[in-house]
Amino acid sequence: MDATPPPRGDLLGRTVLVTGANAGIGYWCAEQLSTRGARVLLGCRSPERARTAVTAIRSQVPSADLRVLSLDLGSLDSVARAAAEVDEKLDAVIGNAGVKAADRSARTSDGFDLMVGTNFLGHFALVAQLEPLLSPDARVVAVGSIAHRFAHLDPDTLDDPWSGPSLRQYGRSKASLMAFAFELARRWSGSSRSAVCAHPGYAVDPLTPPRAGLAPVSGVVRALAAPTRVLVQGKDGGALPIVHAATAADVAGGDYWGPGGLLEFRGAPARVAASDEVRSADIGSALWSAAESITGVRFPA
Repeated sequence: MDATPPPRGDLLGRTVLVTGANAGIGYWCAEQLSTRGARVLLGCRSPERARTAVTAIRSQVPSADLRVLSLDLGSLDSVARAAAEVDEKLDAVIGNAGVKAADRSARTSDGFDLMVGTNFLGHFALVAQLEPLLSPDARVVAVGSIAHRFAHLDPDTLDDPWSGPSLRQYGRSKASLMAFAFELARRWSGSSRSAVCAHPGYAVDPLTPPRAGLAPVSGVVRALAAPTRVLVQGKDGGALPIVHAATAADVAGGDYWGPGGLLEFRGAPARVAASDEVRSADIGSALWSAAESITGVRFPA
């Protein structure tokens, strides 16, 4: 059964940064947060796509309080500039942006593996440099993936060349981001700040409500996909556990949220299980040190 939606306006006065907010799960996080009155900073690499997202959100929430932040998580220079441009208190940071598939030779502008560099190292550097702007009760939400369960983490080989399917490396990059969030939760233990993880389940475009300029899907494809709703969900549904993790009163540091249905593919937000590896304090600490060494960004949380 779906959860009762939170009331409109309950997030007035709160500011949330969402990375990758111009499409997919990130867009729907931004729209849902705006519906509830939050001020949303849209961290986007493409100015054109950011403008499209702003127009789409305001078509649903005319009073939406939005700000576009130019951000390319595959560039440490861009991350540093974006962090320097933020001049306001942040109540939550949702680390959503990511590369889902890439050739093994693909690299970031800094020479890192594209998926690890964008999905994990970019977010690590961003949160580290935003830390002084986080409110006393701020939350950091790492958007993970079911694919983390199939990943093996070795902090000593974090940025080494990889082999095998791209999905495995994607899972490794998401597992790294999750391990970082769980380590941040341990380091913030005893404070009012919290770090958590969340995942969207199995979310697809044909089951997602249409928005102008975003992932157009034909009526025929939507009709053919409709029966799959018993197993999977739209990206609006996929955003719900992530927004819940960023805003709900029943969330605690170190939580992992996802859809509560069969196989965690769809359903109302619920606490779900993360692998022992991403929760390992030894791996989390070693991964943190590796990220600082590789990026040159210190994060004395």
